[in-house]
This record gives sequence, structure tokens and C-alpha cells, in this order.
Amino acid sequence: MQKGSGRTHHAAPAHQSEVSLIRNPMLAFALLFAATPSFAAEGTTNRPTNAEMTAIFNADQKDRQGPVIDGNTVGQRDDVRRKRTQALLDADALHSGDDFYHAAFVFQHGGTPDDYLKAHLLATIAIARGKAEATWIAAATLDRYLQAIGKPQILGTQFRVGSDGRATQEPFDRSLGSDSLRAALGVPPLAKQEERRAELEKDARPKPVIMPVPSLQRLAPAPPTRTFTATAQPVHCRPIPASETLLGRARLRWVVVGEIHGTTETPDAFGDLVCLASASKPVTVAVEQATSEQPAIDEFIGSDGGPEATTRFLSSRIWTQTVKDGRSSEAYFRLFKRLRELRSAGRISSVVAFQPLYNPGPGGFNSGHYENALAASLLGRSPKGTRVLVLVGNVHAMRVPPVWAKPPYLPMAGYLPAGETVNLDARWNGGSYWACTSDTDCGPQAAPPPPTKLPRGITMDAPDGPFTGALNLGVEVTASPPQRQTAR
Repeated sequence: MQKGSGRTHHAAPAHQSEVSLIRNPMLAFALLFAATPSFAAEGTTNRPTNAEMTAIFNADQKDRQGPVIDGNTVGQRDDVRRKRTQALLDADALHSGDDFYHAAFVFQHGGTPDDYLKAHLLATIAIARGKAEATWIAAATLDRYLQAIGKPQILGTQFRVGSDGRATQEPFDRSLGSDSLRAALGVPPLAKQEERRAELEKDARPKPVIMPVPSLQRLAPAPPTRTFTATAQPVHCRPIPASETLLGRARLRWVVVGEIHGTTETPDAFGDLVCLASASKPVTVAVEQATSEQPAIDEFIGSDGGPEATTRFLSSRIWTQTVKDGRSSEAYFRLFKRLRELRSAGRISSVVAFQPLYNPGPGGFNSGHYENALAASLLGRSPKGTRVLVLVGNVHAMRVPPVWAKPPYLPMAGYLPAGETVNLDARWNGGSYWACTSDTDCGPQAAPPPPTKLPRGITMDAPDGPFTGALNLGVEVTASPPQRQTAR
């Protein structure tokens, strides 16, 4: 599993302080920011202003004030406000520049490209009706719409801060607009934008919260994991620069790779790392799959990989469940096939499914309790004395509480012995990944590129951050769709 959240700072009248949230399927971990110019609060139109639309706008702004904002609650209110605003538009009840300016903000707090495009249209009407201050919201909604459809923004109003604390405006085509054009729209010049990006990055990297490691939960029994033995055979491993230094650590037992589920390239790179790690001694591989699927995994990993074994494996819950996130992708199935080959060559002793059955209590889902259960399952199900390579969602792979977690909780990797563990953030150079934003809405999502593209390899660049370092994929990632129930 993985988690994403979004926070956006928008332009507001000079006497207000506004913080706005949007729901963004990425990044458990992805925060959206926009620059905040100030301007006079009064409109310049003689058309009557709709009092209900003003009240809707004021409620929208009030929900975004305060140091802590409940994104789920605000999102539900945004839905109601957006529907009522659409009803006012349909009834031809909005007339003034202020009306359309207010409506633009309401729609830019939606969650779809159509919402952002409509917000841009409304901002344009606001300008035409004398609301000069609407130039900035017109610029911001255009940028947001472009990024939502996988295109670069062109003015630079949108900033994202990832779970690793790195801030970026990418994708951003700086060649299509000059600083003088930005100034005409109330958008800061590129130099000021870079200062803002650096500030956001600095603010997003506060000193990590140090918290004691809670006692592990006692979980209900789960299907046992099968251990395989075989004579080691030569296999070809695709090299990963700097992996030899990492894997050469004598005390290293746990290698945790945190991913955004749904890319083609991350499971492939993880398979390469497993191959390299098992060169001298068989390893255990732990995957974020339900423990109930352990028998199906063991049967396939221990099979000859032929058509009958493949058909039986593809009938398991991993591939047939209703909501198919990146853990039921074509790339994940390809990873299982590679693990079977490595097992056959004597390179893998077992493949462990460690996502436990988790039943939220009366208070509902609790992130801290769930992370504790994940850790208890991983630690309890992994064979003693073997090196374990773990593929899991990137939030679970953190070793300190996420900076956005209120109240703070310890992610799964924080329970592992610090002196024996390395946790790596799988990083890309842009592209796309497959994700589900609801039970019925799944598809490719944009994966923004980092400020600096990095070549393939392992870097240990964040000793005090949520990850020890990174598994840099070195490429633009591509979305991996769900695996079909017949092998191809």
C-alpha cells in the first residue's frame, strides 16, 4: 500500500491567509503548492454579486486556514460546494466578476482535469467582467490542468514536495513564457520561484520526530511460508551501480525498497537487486501481498512455471480482486516469474507474503496500528538468519514518522533493527504509473520528474531522512496495467 496527500497554497486577498487542499492520487506523499501574490480585495464590476456564491467561497477559504487541515473532511465539503456552485451556474445565477472569481477557486479545489479546466474558464470570465485579480487564478488553473493531463506547466505556479522532502515544479516547460508575461499574470519570475521551491524544501524537512518503538502486536496465525532448497546455478544479473558496496555490508540483514505501486520498472529493478544480493548465499524475498495468498505464491514459486501452474496462480486473489493496484500488475507478475527462476537456481530460500489481515477497531482505520501489524508480520514470518529483501509501498518503507502525519506514527521500516537495515526510496526520472483513485477509477497517472535526473544506481544520500538512500531507476517509468488472467 502507499499513501498520498495534497496541500496547495493559493493566492488570496491581502487580509486573508488561505491554505487549500486537493485530492491527488499520487504521492502518498505528494504535496501541491502554488506561489502566493497579494492584491487588493475589492472587485471592479457593477454587476450584482451573488451572496450565496460569496458564502460558498468564504467557507472554502475558512476550511483551509489553520496549522492542521483534515484533507478527507475538507474534500467532502469541497464536493458539496462544487455541486452547489454548478447548480448556480446552471441557473444563470452568477453575474459579477467576483462571482466567477469565487467559482474558479471552488472548481480548482476539485480532483479532475475537467474541474481545473472549468476553473480556468471561470477565471477568464471573471477577468472579462472586471476582476483583474483573477489573472493569477487563471494562470494557476491552466498550469494545474496541464499537469493533470500529463503535460508540463508553462508558468510555474505549481510546486510538489515528495515524501523525501524534495520540492519540484516539474514537469515545467520554462521556454513558453517570459518573466514579463508572468508579471502580467501576477506570477513571480523564475528566480523568485526557485527561492520559493528552496523554502518549501527546507520547510518540508524538519528534524525527524524521534519516537520509541512500540511493542509489536500479536497477530492471528497465518499460512506458513515454504522454504526451498536447491543446488546453486549460474544466473545473469543486470548490474546496479554501487550495489556491491551496499550488499557487501556484513551486518546487513534487511534491505527495504519503497515504491509507488504501478510502474513497470521498479519491480524489474527490485528483481535485479534480489539477483545481485543472492550471488553468494540464498536470500528471502518479502512482498506486500496478503498472507492468505502464501499457499498460491509457494505453489507457483516451487513449480516448473508451466502453463498449468501459471493458470492456477493467475486465479488467486492477487490477480482477481476487484481493485487492482500496482501489486496486481503485469510487472508484478513478471517479478514473480523471475523469483521462481531464481528459486529454481538456488538463489532464493523463500518468498514471504506479509500483509496481514487487518480489522480496524471501533475507531476506524489507524495508520500506526496498521504499520505495527505490518512490521509484526514481516518480522515474524521471515526465516531467521537470512538476508531479507522487501518490496513495499514507500510510506511503509520509511524509518521515521512522515512529516505530514498528525499525530505522528512509526512506519513499518522503523521497527526493523537500525544497525541491520537499509531502506531505499525507488526514484524515477518522470513518466507514469498505474493507480486507482477509487474503486472504479483506475488508470495511468503522471509521475513528475525530479529537479535533477539521476542515472541508475544506489545512492546513500539521506542519513537523517526518512530513507537511508535511494534505488535510482535511471529512466522515465511507465504505467504497468493489471495482469490479465491468462499469461501472455
